[in-house]
Amino acid sequence: MADKERIQLNLRLDGYRELLDTVKAEAEAAGISVNSFVIRALKSAVGQPADTRQTIASQTATVMPANLEETLFPMLDKMLGDRLASIEERLGKLRA
Repeated sequence: MADKERIQLNLRLDGYRELLDTVKAEAEAAGISVNSFVIRALKSAVGQPADTRQTIASQTATVMPANLEETLFPMLDKMLGDRLASIEERLGKLRA
């Protein structure tokens, strides 16, 4: 990440305390930072693929569970499922 340009987005969530709490909890459950979680959500919302190498590295480096399979397999399933859903959505648009 040292070679990436540092840019910022300041976002107010006035009136959305529950959303912020949910985002924080989901990021913690995934073993990633809130920043990484929000970037992944934004990329998904605009149809950009996630950088799976960076995502896997940040998730496994942040939390090293006692049983890696219990954490890693669900994360991979979700990432692959999200990716497949995005591809299916794009194919549906192409067919229309």
